[in-house]
Amino acid sequence: MRSNIISFRFSDEELEALQAFQTPKDKSPSQTAARLLRGMLAGIIEPSTVSSTGVDIQELVRQEVENAIANSEQLKEMIAANTAYLATGINEIKHEVDERLGELSA
Repeated sequence: MRSNIISFRFSDEELEALQAFQTPKDKSPSQTAARLLRGMLAGIIEPSTVSSTGVDIQELVRQEVENAIANSEQLKEMIAANTAYLATGINEIKHEVDERLGELSA
């Protein structure tokens, strides 16, 4: 079977949306596009699931921000410090409640 090359340009936003559908098997955006298009032509993938809407790009940006936050050492340190602060505060409240309950039962 003979194969043909098909080429077209994507805007930066369209490319980001395409990359959101990339799998580990896809070595390039071209392979991702080919896989998605073949799936659509074969009826395996519904075209509505790969539309390049603003929502897709917003989801991509949200995922990137969450990944950046998750990998931020400074944020991890802040979370650890706040967790310790909250644990101390909770323990102080528990101690105060226990003391007041002890006074009421006496």
